Amino acid sequence: MSQLLVTSYGDPRESVALEPAPQPVLGTDDILVEMEAAPVNPSDLLLVRGDYGVRPPLPSPLGGEGVGRVVDAGAGAGRPLVGRRVVILPNYEQGTWAERVATSYRNVVPVPADGDPLQLAMLPINPATAYLLLHKFTTLAPGDWVGLNAANSAVGLCVIALARRLGLKTLGVVRRDAAARAVRDAGGDRVIVAGDDLPAQIAAALDGAELGLALDATAGPVVADLAAALRFRGAVVSYAYVTDEPPAVRAHDVIFKEVTHTGFWLLNWLRNAPRAEIEQTYRALGDLVAGGELAVPVDATYRLDDYRTAIEHAMTPGRSGKVLFTFGSSG
Repeated sequence: MSQLLVTSYGDPRESVALEPAPQPVLGTDDILVEMEAAPVNPSDLLLVRGDYGVRPPLPSPLGGEGVGRVVDAGAGAGRPLVGRRVVILPNYEQGTWAERVATSYRNVVPVPADGDPLQLAMLPINPATAYLLLHKFTTLAPGDWVGLNAANSAVGLCVIALARRLGLKTLGVVRRDAAARAVRDAGGDRVIVAGDDLPAQIAAALDGAELGLALDATAGPVVADLAAALRFRGAVVSYAYVTDEPPAVRAHDVIFKEVTHTGFWLLNWLRNAPRAEIEQTYRALGDLVAGGELAVPVDATYRLDDYRTAIEHAMTPGRSGKVLFTFGSSG
């Protein structure tokens, strides 16, 4: 049994090692999950660099989310989960880049047994983030517009799928023609390849309408152009970043249109939301994923011992989908 550890904070290509995992000793509330699949997410790479919102003591197990089957449990409340397929919640109390994961039963939620393990492995972070972005920050009605940058990202594609179910319209901003095609194919209502005239592009795409919500995954100046298209008391929510530039919102929009700008981190929701809300959210999304209504493109899968290639692939710009580790029959 083996696992991937971050051994030092720095370049993910140099700071990760494959090590034997100790034989787990299960406490009363613990369960043992035999992993099927676990994604390589940008948040994992940020953690390795030391730039994420958690910074565990080293060496530390890696991997924020994944799916597997419970094969053992302590004497407590986890016993009914034995034999069930579960997703591991991304609270970073355990690593998922491992053949087996020992954790508290509170850190998992059961999911459908017949769903695609690759898609279910990606359920805890991206679909949940998309769902909460659409429901937590402003009131939207059918026909309202949602604007988002990095619209071809995993969260972006989930936002588009969930928005269509709610009767919302989406305006996606991307940086490449290929990304624009992917967003259109996913059902995006309007898609813009960002250029020097982005404000004019946004105005033309909306054709007199205004955004009710703007979702920011990049930071930087593009945020100001999305915020300028918001209606009175619209909201900007920043949930990721690819640049150290601040996510700019012009004072004109904050003052005269009372636009609000806030952040969102899924871990804060997991720490503070009632357990019933967490379980209800993941069960509903799990049904959508298992039914094929909510899916994220997969670029490649790798075995755990090929982790260097997997990490390099995950760091490659312009990928067409996610990179995952697979275990056992899922490989």
